[in-house]
Amino acid sequence: MIKNLPYLLLDIPKCEQNIAFMALKAANAKVLLRPHFKTHQSKAVGELFRKHGITQITVSSVPMAEYFADAGWNDITIAFPLVPQMAQRINSLAKSIALNVTFSSPQNLMASIDSIDERVGVFIEVDVGHGRSGVPADNTRELALMVNLIGSKSNLVFKGFLTHAGHSYSARDREEVEKLHTSSLSQLAKLRSFWIDQYPNIVISYGDTPTCSISDEFWGVSEIRPGNFVFYDVMQNQIGSCNLSQVALALICPVVDVLAGKQKVILHAGAVHLSKERVDIDGIGCYGLVSRFEGSTWSEPIANAMVTSLSQEHGVVTYSGNVLDDLKPGDLLALLPVHSCLAVDCMGQMFDSQGNVYDVLPKSIR
Repeated sequence: MIKNLPYLLLDIPKCEQNIAFMALKAANAKVLLRPHFKTHQSKAVGELFRKHGITQITVSSVPMAEYFADAGWNDITIAFPLVPQMAQRINSLAKSIALNVTFSSPQNLMASIDSIDERVGVFIEVDVGHGRSGVPADNTRELALMVNLIGSKSNLVFKGFLTHAGHSYSARDREEVEKLHTSSLSQLAKLRSFWIDQYPNIVISYGDTPTCSISDEFWGVSEIRPGNFVFYDVMQNQIGSCNLSQVALALICPVVDVLAGKQKVILHAGAVHLSKERVDIDGIGCYGLVSRFEGSTWSEPIANAMVTSLSQEHGVVTYSGNVLDDLKPGDLLALLPVHSCLAVDCMGQMFDSQGNVYDVLPKSIR
């Protein structure tokens, strides 16, 4: 297949190594790995997980659950608060697979509880510090109200509590991640001890790539749900979750112009390809690291070169030390994305070194 430029190149060996790493970590910690598939959104990439014994997965929407159910995944948790308009699609999907849904508050629960007729598992989302959604983990009054509401419906099975320690993404070293992780586990342990007598099989579902990558202890947790680890990215490297050698995805893009006097390179690689996610490196906003494209893979990132500006289609690389003066229009570079999840979502398709296509969930059905 002829690839349009830019395109996403997927390094399958690195990808499989990342999966094996997290599967081993989960096994050593004696927790279930229920990986989040929202990063790759690909049936083909999903098949790589089966080699490591993964049979239960996480998704972020009803259409994504339908997409992966069609690929044979029959135990799925939707780790996003249920939208009331999706209730009938939940009923349809629950007829054929083991399906878990999530509610983030009493009002979110009450908006849909009478519309769900099929047997589904139910998680209550708790907030352990991220501050985005979910009931604060110490708000036993609201949590008890929700547990009782769920218990009033014979077709709803209370599974336990689910959280995403997303505040770990603001950390910039491993020690800070470990502190956030310890705080999260402490809150979840108290929650578990409060409910364990009434629900001996209660599930504590915990997820985010930084804590799951860096930490080895998950006391009190039943399952972990990292997602980004399958590809990793520049942001995860800045947090301390991975080495740049573990990043398994790069945007291959053409050089449009070289302004050697200004030490700038203009690329066909903009916000529509990478998103506008950025990190600060040495006080400079970075939208991607720059590597040499080597045909089937890419080099280590080039020192003193990074994407510092994006518009819709244009990317501007700034560099120092004449490290890119040899480039000419038409040459190809490989950009390591700041946020691989969003790069995949923007591009909608990936290729491996053999030219095999890895399509993702079409935006038309999301």
